[in-house]
Amino acid sequence: MSPEFVIAIDGPAGAGKSTVARKVAGRLDGFRYLDTGAMYRAVTAYLLRHGGLHASPEEMAAAAEGLEWRFERLFVHGEEVTGAIRSPEVTAEVSRISAVSEVRRVMRRKQREFPGKLVAEGRDMGSVVYPNAQVKVYLDATLGERARRRYRQYPDLGVEEYRERIARRDAQDSGREDSPLVQAPEAIGIDTSRLTVEEVVDKIVALALERLDQGGGSA
Repeated sequence: MSPEFVIAIDGPAGAGKSTVARKVAGRLDGFRYLDTGAMYRAVTAYLLRHGGLHASPEEMAAAAEGLEWRFERLFVHGEEVTGAIRSPEVTAEVSRISAVSEVRRVMRRKQREFPGKLVAEGRDMGSVVYPNAQVKVYLDATLGERARRRYRQYPDLGVEEYRERIARRDAQDSGREDSPLVQAPEAIGIDTSRLTVEEVVDKIVALALERLDQGGGSA
C-alpha cells in the first residue's frame, strides 16, 4: 500500500514541525500525523538499551526492520520504547544513527507503506521520501528562537546549550550524504520565528484544501 495524499513538512530542529504537523492533521478530515523523527528515535532508543550504538550498519538496519507502530506506541522487535525516545541520551545520538544509509533505506520503505492521507514531518519528506507529495512545506526559524523553543519544551538544559546542540544537529543533518536536510525546490518556505502555531497551521491547511479542491490524489 502507499499513501493517497501527503502533506510533507520538512525543516530543522526546533522549527515547529511536530506541533504544526499534529495540528494540521487534526484540522483535516481523514488525515493521520506521521512523526518520522520518532521512528528514528525509537531505533536509537532500542540500540542504546541493547548496547548497539556501535553496531554495524547492517545490524542497525536489522533493528530498524523491527520497528512498528501500535496506535500511538512505538515498539522495536516487540519491545516498547515509547517512553524513552525523547530522552537526552537519544537526542544526543539520533542524528548519527539516522545518517546511516542502511537505516534510512529501511525507514523510507516503511514510511512509503503507510496508507491513507498523511501529514508527514521530518527532514527529507518532500525531497526524498515523498517526492510526489501534493503539498510540500519547509519550516524554519532563527537559531535563537529554535533554542528558546527547545528550552520551553525541555528545561533540563539552558538556552545556550540548546543553541549549541541545535547548531551541531543542523550541520549533521545538512552535511550527511544520504538524504541531507534541504528545502525541495517546489516546497513553500515558511519562517515561523514570529508566527504563532495557529498562524502556521492556517497557512498549511489553506494550501492543503486548495490542492484537495483541485482533485489532488495519489502521492
